[in-house]
Amino acid sequence: MSRKSSGRFRIWYLLVPLGLIVAVAAAVFLMGKSGPTGENEWITFVKANTGDAEAQYLSGLPYDKRRGGVNDEARAVGWYEKAAAQGHVEAQIALADLYNDDKTEARRDKAFTLYSGLKAPTPAIKRKLAEFHLTGRGSVKKDVTTGEGLLREAAEAGDAPAQKAWGQRLNAMGDREGAKPWLNKCADRGDNQCLTDMAYLLYNTGERPAAIAYFNRAADRGHADAQIRLSMLHFNGMNVAKDQVLAYKWALLAQKGPKGSAAVSEARSAVPFIESHLTPAQIAEGKKQAEAFKPAS
Repeated sequence: MSRKSSGRFRIWYLLVPLGLIVAVAAAVFLMGKSGPTGENEWITFVKANTGDAEAQYLSGLPYDKRRGGVNDEARAVGWYEKAAAQGHVEAQIALADLYNDDKTEARRDKAFTLYSGLKAPTPAIKRKLAEFHLTGRGSVKKDVTTGEGLLREAAEAGDAPAQKAWGQRLNAMGDREGAKPWLNKCADRGDNQCLTDMAYLLYNTGERPAAIAYFNRAADRGHADAQIRLSMLHFNGMNVAKDQVLAYKWALLAQKGPKGSAAVSEARSAVPFIESHLTPAQIAEGKKQAEAFKPAS
């Protein structure tokens, strides 16, 4: 074989594996799915491993169950910490949320530090900080004044969970008039607990027809507490038509509420008591109505 032929052979010997490597790399790249920003996930992977904060944050999302990923906290935290260290705000919040879910004091203190360090805290962040101050979460000293101020600010800025919490807090403190607008906002969004809270509030302030309407709305949506209240009201004919079959229906449905709840416990006692006042035909009718019940959306 001539030197020229031998040289060509050596070139092909090098080019063939190089071409295979390029082909495989191209195939892997083309098969890569688009990530959260529409960018190829392999590009994001490379960027994340070469220090790009946004790519590191995006790399943590698939492992964060709070944000739609699988439950792999260690990997999520690992990526978020890298991005957060570079000042990536979304990563700082995501990392703080994971720390805040942890039951250990040290992790919760880290969450508080991250939340507190944000230059422009959103209403949701203010609500989370309020929880620390109101409950003494982690090693944070309990400070009701600061906590209530933050919670009110978050509610006034439109944070839905804060509006619910602020309304419930005012109601618990006896400020029913102050609680009404906040609980009503929450109830209008279809929150079952707020619907029931509004029902109790209105009932206790003498606005009985409005209270019954709220009890009905919550019961129709499957809220056990409202269902057992309606059962009692209809059984006794208190501000509603006396209807023992309807009372039986609501008691049967309330039994299906959350295990261990007071409403379920009360319903289990109410069902046999109501049955003792019904005819076999009425019992059958009550069961039929309960079986046909479908919660409203």
